[in-house]
Amino acid sequence: MPRYLVIHHAPGVTPEGFQSSVPAVLEGKFATFVHCYANMVDGVIVNLYDGENEQAVERELERIGFPFDEIKELQFSASANDLKQMGGG
Repeated sequence: MPRYLVIHHAPGVTPEGFQSSVPAVLEGKFATFVHCYANMVDGVIVNLYDGENEQAVERELERIGFPFDEIKELQFSASANDLKQMGGG
């Protein structure tokens, strides 16, 4: 199943506000939440979702009521160890 990066700019988001969406996020009706990276000070959030297509991820975000700026299919992912194995050091 494809994996998607979801970029959100949510200035003013609080840890409490973020936490209130957790049950809906974990329900995953149209796409499956994988991971979140957040800078709460600036309101920049990057989520990873698995979904059949971009529309499924968009539908999931609309269902939970979380606005987003971009959804992009992930084309490449590597850890530091992966890069080392590729010859980077």
